[in-house]
Amino acid sequence: MTSFPGKVSGGDGYQIVHRGEWVTVRGTGYFTVRWDLMYGERDGGLTMPSWTGLRGKLFHVASGGGHRMDDAQPGTPSGHTWQGNPEEGSITLPPGAQMMWRDEYFHLDGEVTVHLNETDADYNLDVLPMSWDSVTADLDRPPASDGADGRVRYGFVRDTGDDRAPVPQYMTRETPADPLTVRQRSSVR
Repeated sequence: MTSFPGKVSGGDGYQIVHRGEWVTVRGTGYFTVRWDLMYGERDGGLTMPSWTGLRGKLFHVASGGGHRMDDAQPGTPSGHTWQGNPEEGSITLPPGAQMMWRDEYFHLDGEVTVHLNETDADYNLDVLPMSWDSVTADLDRPPASDGADGRVRYGFVRDTGDDRAPVPQYMTRETPADPLTVRQRSSVR
C-alpha cells in the first residue's frame, strides 16, 4: 500500500484523518476500511469518502466490526449511537448513502485511491490489509451477552461469489482533480 500521511499505530495499515488525505491501495487481496465518527469534535452532515482511479476490480464483500454506526451503543442512555448522542451532537448521512458498519471489507484486484472528504462532520478512516480468514472470524464472532465489547450483531456477507457483488458508492475509474465531485452512483464499467 502507498499512503499519505502515515501508518496506523502498531499495524501495517494507514490512517487518514483530514480532508484531502488519501490512501492508494494496490495489489490483489482483502482490506478493511474502519470508520471512526468523531461527532464529539464536529457533528453535522457527513461527506462520504470517494474512491478514484480504479484499475481492475474492487468489490464490497462484507460488513463487520460488531455494529453498524446507527446501532445503539451498549451501556449508554437512549439515543446514544455510534453516530452521536443528544449531548454531543450527531452525524448524518447524505440521502441515499449506505449506512456503514465499523469495519467495511473489500476485495481488490488492481488499484484504487480512497479519499477522505470531510466538510461538516469529522471522521477518520483506517485502511488495513486483511486476510479472508480474519474477515470470516470477525463476521462469525457473536455479540457479547453484556455488550461490553461494543458488539451488538454478527457481521454481514455481501459477496455473491461472482462479479455481481456490490462496489462502493462514490467510486469512479476517473481521477478527478476534486474527489468531492464523484457521484454517489458512479459507473465503473
